[in-house]
Amino acid sequence: MGKFHSFVVAAAALLLTAGCAQQQAAAPVAPAAQAEPVAFAQQALPPYDAALARHPVSAEIPSKGKAILVNIPSYELIAFEDGRPVLHSRVIVGRDLRGDRTPVMTARTSVVRFRPSWRPTPMMLRTGKYEDRIWPPGRGNPLGLLAIRLDPGMLIYLHGTNRPDLFDREARALSGGCIRVERWDEVAAWVLDVDLEDVHRSANGRRTFDMGTEGVPVLFRYYTEFPDRNGVLRRHSDVYGKRPALSAAATPAPTSSASSAATTGARTTGAAAEAPAG
Repeated sequence: MGKFHSFVVAAAALLLTAGCAQQQAAAPVAPAAQAEPVAFAQQALPPYDAALARHPVSAEIPSKGKAILVNIPSYELIAFEDGRPVLHSRVIVGRDLRGDRTPVMTARTSVVRFRPSWRPTPMMLRTGKYEDRIWPPGRGNPLGLLAIRLDPGMLIYLHGTNRPDLFDREARALSGGCIRVERWDEVAAWVLDVDLEDVHRSANGRRTFDMGTEGVPVLFRYYTEFPDRNGVLRRHSDVYGKRPALSAAATPAPTSSASSAATTGARTTGAAAEAPAG
């Protein structure tokens, strides 16, 4: 398998109560070592790269090695390598409900679990919206075909989904706290430094197993003003009501009445409106 140094997860691991809620969250994770400001070479940068370099988040991105940024209000994940963005993905973040909000924190990747099982957490079960059972591995699993797990004991993951259609919504605060990643396979291949075909082979295989990672820093941040792919600073919805005001320098992000109506419906009905997932 080339770089695939994997081990089969014991049968008991299949019964693991999956995360995507915060009722059992570990103690706050110590932030990664202070990153040095990214020093770009003196050449013209693409507009998006240049906008990120001017943004306050650039001071937190390591100038060497890999790092992942999840910006909650813009519903996006950006993978950085040596301080430069190399991969971008739409994501789904936690609902604006107590216990479901994705936390602002810094963590590190621990393992990638291929073909995970899933079981609702006790907090989810108390809502009465989830059946207390174990979802077996496969495409119908709420975690999708793999989950990138973070520090041991942490129940916030980066994972796939059995509802890829939800990525088409503009407002995507729909999960139980975890981050559902549209380009889950590419992110996993990048974290593991393996070929995409190897990820697909394992994700569509028969075994549930873990692959260790090198501990890539993952920064969960909350920037209501963030550049779009064209390098334009955009204002994004204050999903969790954390920011009292926005500066005049940013342009409101485009919205559509259809997506707003869909989101309103999702928040009114809660988790019952979506496939069970973290």
